[in-house]
Amino acid sequence: MHSAAAAGIRRTLAASMGVLDNAERASRKPFAEPSIMVPNVDSRRYGWTHYGVMIPNLPEPHRFFSAMSLIGATGSLAFDNDHALVDEPRRNASVVVGTAASHPAHFGNYSTRRDFVCAPDGSLVRFGDDLTISGRYPDYRLTGRFGGVEADLRLTNTDTVTWFVRNPVYKHLSLLTEYRGTFSTESGTTEVAGLCAFEYGACPSPYQVRSTPLPPALKAPLDLFVYQIINLGPDDQVLLSHHCIGGKPFITTALHRGRNSYGRSLGRAEFRVEQYRPTPEQTPYGIPMRLPAVTRFTVHDETGVVLDVTAELDTTFTFGLGSGFVTGFRHESTWRGERIAGRGYQEYIDRRT
Repeated sequence: MHSAAAAGIRRTLAASMGVLDNAERASRKPFAEPSIMVPNVDSRRYGWTHYGVMIPNLPEPHRFFSAMSLIGATGSLAFDNDHALVDEPRRNASVVVGTAASHPAHFGNYSTRRDFVCAPDGSLVRFGDDLTISGRYPDYRLTGRFGGVEADLRLTNTDTVTWFVRNPVYKHLSLLTEYRGTFSTESGTTEVAGLCAFEYGACPSPYQVRSTPLPPALKAPLDLFVYQIINLGPDDQVLLSHHCIGGKPFITTALHRGRNSYGRSLGRAEFRVEQYRPTPEQTPYGIPMRLPAVTRFTVHDETGVVLDVTAELDTTFTFGLGSGFVTGFRHESTWRGERIAGRGYQEYIDRRT
């Protein structure tokens, strides 16, 4: 897309977010809209729907867990995966699911007319025989088999919600969620428990009126997407993100929530890649992607630096997050003046030319 058009999109989105979006205000209140969390397969209003469950800090050999799915294609450069479609973009469901122990599996695509099953009320979404999420807010069960790993998790949503976007057109949220269950391999079963993120999103797409993939030049020019989840302790979680449109930074956020506090922005966030891996990663669609070895998020409030996260990407990148990757990392951080260390979860897509 031409740079002038991308600049216009950035300005339009920034203006509309300031006027129409009330995500920050809604994040300060208990979640009260579970009825919106439905798959929208035949919806006239929404063209794609997202379900996600992410655990940032599992014991070895798993390190992290990701179940990131899209039901319908987005029409964006970062998240469309035209090479992998098994049906029309609107009728394609995709999922990347696994832990560090299941790499390189599992990236799967399913036809909503054949091997994807869901209940209209959202009480069931099933991706073939690979992943099932069942239940209703606040209690869900996730089961799956992928790359030699079996997962069985009980998920209990809290009413603490982080709204990334909340406007009349697009809704995208993350619920602070308690999990308990098992991951099993040939080597044995690991019992796990803690805090994770349970995500849902729904948005219109051009594929509500178009049955073939958009050419890259006509896709929405979201070309860099970075997302990290870190548990700052047993009760607190931070969600970090960075987005570029047309190769230029659009928005960078640091959103905090806890068992005893609702969501809020921590302040002005900055992101940079401190070091790249020496060799770009090959992708199934044939365009190598430059991936980071070390990243850093820094967040300032009125008193100074409130959060500083340096992440060492020490885990293999697994393809399937749109046109990019999921992985885990080791971090050393400063949180309100105290030094902490641990593990985190990252999503990364870089389609910049």
